[in-house]
Amino acid sequence: MKNPVGRPKILDRENLINIAYQEYWTHGITNVTLTSIAKLANVSRPGIYKEFEDEDGLKSEVLKKYTYALKEHVLAQYKNSKDIRTLIYHLHSYIGFPQDRKIFKEIKNTPIFNAPKNPNGCLYEKAKIVKHLLNKKTIKEINNFENHRKIVFTNYINRMQKYGEMNKSLKPEDVYEYLAATLLMLQSLKNNGMIKEKIKIIINKALSAIVTPKYTIN
Repeated sequence: MKNPVGRPKILDRENLINIAYQEYWTHGITNVTLTSIAKLANVSRPGIYKEFEDEDGLKSEVLKKYTYALKEHVLAQYKNSKDIRTLIYHLHSYIGFPQDRKIFKEIKNTPIFNAPKNPNGCLYEKAKIVKHLLNKKTIKEINNFENHRKIVFTNYINRMQKYGEMNKSLKPEDVYEYLAATLLMLQSLKNNGMIKEKIKIIINKALSAIVTPKYTIN
């Protein structure tokens, strides 16, 4: 059998995903060209297409890597939590405030999570903001994670209501949508350069609408 025409494959798939992961997270998933990623990885654009079929294939693989880490190291903390501070500390750490790691461990401190130096928020939330500009494979990854996150958060909200830490008059599904919208808003504020102290005030106001009055959020 004859060898295929062209140069032998030398593309390192995992290395390319890691490079794209850093670039998409730092600059935004719609703000990075395939040409720049190919240059950083020292591979050709045709090589990337051969490995991932298209740019959408690469973006979806990067997002899959990121959301896997979120499932294993962020959402996992909600599965058995009986403390409202898990949610409070999560939102505060999202904008850069250090937290008690016994209550909530920031994802950047997990062993497998290779965060860029200046991530400016969450790659997933950044991708959600520009979802309308993305293609079907990447949108599918966004939707898959969203469905998983909704289940985990809704169960957590149910427990918080049972323990009297969240307003019982609210439907858990509605609370989840409110929190999901809050996370998108926080990312948008970060994108626009608002300082974290001002964002924290907004977070606390948002949480005060769903947390029972006996809890002081500061």
